[in-house]
Amino acid sequence: MNEAKTIKVLLVEDEQDAREIYADILSANGFYVVSAVDGQDAQEKLDQESFDIVLLDIITPRKDGIQTLSEIKANPDTFGTPKVVMLSNIAGDISIDKAMELGADGYMLKSDVEPTDLVNIVRKYFE
Repeated sequence: MNEAKTIKVLLVEDEQDAREIYADILSANGFYVVSAVDGQDAQEKLDQESFDIVLLDIITPRKDGIQTLSEIKANPDTFGTPKVVMLSNIAGDISIDKAMELGADGYMLKSDVEPTDLVNIVRKYFE
């Protein structure tokens, strides 16, 4: 990975505490982080700038992660081609399977990952 390039992360998480913890850890480790509370907010952010990776919670208000993922993958001219990693609290969630079918690059079970592990998870997509 080229350390000189700052990885731009769009973090989509409706739980404020989790969103703040993840954003703080990623920022402290040199990532450029923009946060969104749900899919509709994420789409507005994606309309404004491009990102290298989107950490996308599956269950959010207004527009869920599956719908948002589908729109990102269907519109590369609009949103670019960021890596998309789905976030879920539910192991065996059928939504994860649906997300992978729609082209998600991976998923993370929030309950299984220490916040500090997030840095390594994001970096592995750019090695």
